[in-house]
Amino acid sequence: MCLLKLILFSILGLLIGFVVLYRRSRNFRFHIKYFSFNCFILFAAIYAVVIGVFHPFDVENWSRAKGLVYNCLVKFFAIRVDVEGLDIFNSLSGKNFVVVANHQSSLDMLPLLKATPRRTTFLAKKELLFVPLIGFAAWLYGVIFINRGHSKSARDVMDKTLKRILEEKINVWIFPEGTRSQSGTLLPFKKGAFHLAQQTQHPIVPVVVYDYSSIFNKKNKLFETGIIKVKVLKPIPTEGTTPDDVSVITENVRQVMLKVFHQHDHTGNENDASSIDDKKIN
Repeated sequence: MCLLKLILFSILGLLIGFVVLYRRSRNFRFHIKYFSFNCFILFAAIYAVVIGVFHPFDVENWSRAKGLVYNCLVKFFAIRVDVEGLDIFNSLSGKNFVVVANHQSSLDMLPLLKATPRRTTFLAKKELLFVPLIGFAAWLYGVIFINRGHSKSARDVMDKTLKRILEEKINVWIFPEGTRSQSGTLLPFKKGAFHLAQQTQHPIVPVVVYDYSSIFNKKNKLFETGIIKVKVLKPIPTEGTTPDDVSVITENVRQVMLKVFHQHDHTGNENDASSIDDKKIN
């Protein structure tokens, strides 16, 4: 009996200690929530695989799965996404397009679940394919994997993607920065997405995910509740453009996105935002 009481008091003490640490230590709270988030994504991948098995390589799988996954994430982590301009995708009904968005962290999963239009696939790093469960689910969902470190392989993938977009009449979502960044700005854009848009003559739809470092920041060990704000911008046409125009298109889209990104800058200063950011990068 004494041993049982000792065990019960020890468990109670651990629980109290856990609650106190969770409430008072931001670092401890970050690690618990970040671990929980990654565990949730693995469980979501299992759910995604089940759907994918019945509809292999169908880009509509994302639309089938995203509602439940998003709602569960909102419930468990108290982070929701507020999207402005979602009706722009509806205005493009019957047309295909290339979506370009900035990339901040693994929490971009939330904006993807909330904002991705139907019949849209994603361009992802080849390394994702080898992540347990997640890679298999992405493969079943028709995600396009690219080896950015191998230029010939990357070009071959983009050529196949071009053919697939035209034949299957699908949209593609690309992160032109090529990597995650919570530097408070947008990194320089790679040109692959813009070559794709130019070759297909499809419009480019920029999507800006505003800085949410006050909610999640891996470097500062921050993981809190809140709202991630997203804005879908007006389509940028590419009809009539040539390969020689791609560099200009790339920089123009980046500047448009930079301006919008800094509308929610914590300093509230929108003046010369792009020039300031370019200095930070360089």
